[in-house]
Amino acid sequence: MRGMHVIVGGLMSADGKIAPANHKGREFSQYMTSQHEQLLHEIRASVDAVIIGVNTVIADDPSLTVRRAKGRNPLRVILDSQAKTPIESKILNIEEAPTLIAVAKDAPNDKIDLFKSKNVDILFSSTQKIDLNELLVKLSERGVKRVLVEGGGEVRWSFFEQKLVDELFVWIIPAIWGGRNAPTLVDGAGFLSAEDAVNIELKSVKQVEGILILWFSVKR
Repeated sequence: MRGMHVIVGGLMSADGKIAPANHKGREFSQYMTSQHEQLLHEIRASVDAVIIGVNTVIADDPSLTVRRAKGRNPLRVILDSQAKTPIESKILNIEEAPTLIAVAKDAPNDKIDLFKSKNVDILFSSTQKIDLNELLVKLSERGVKRVLVEGGGEVRWSFFEQKLVDELFVWIIPAIWGGRNAPTLVDGAGFLSAEDAVNIELKSVKQVEGILILWFSVKR
């Protein structure tokens, strides 16, 4: 949507995987040095909100706070249509940053009540799936101007499919993981023709302690 700048980014192996076949993305954290963590947290500190899907919460239990760099914590947004976020997850129990959970209109009320007991905001979608355009409008009304979509592959695909992305960064680790069932940077149904594919333009390349960092802008 206009007025909202959406950045998508992630860490992947040289063969495009963001986690092993067991979907445990934290296995890749061994490649991250303190300098890499600082760079990632600087990016987080530069945006108003960070968005992830519930599967990333379940698999990796991230806190999504800014700890390795100066700056404020962004709003943490979980896309969780059926309210499956574990009540013991860090994102619900680390209170240094505000949290918003976007759910579908038919999400179970008992789980919603548990979320509210953790002092998180609940945003109900008007449909049985989370409408990303509607979500961005609601975030804009809260003063959000810059958004970082950190994962996972299905969430990234949804933003690309709906042509909502302005920038992409890719961190490539020097390793091959393979796995036909391992998640990739962008999963989903995928485009079937060149006319539909999202075209990007390389803006910068640099290597930081073994990881290749690429920044792209999305062509309109």
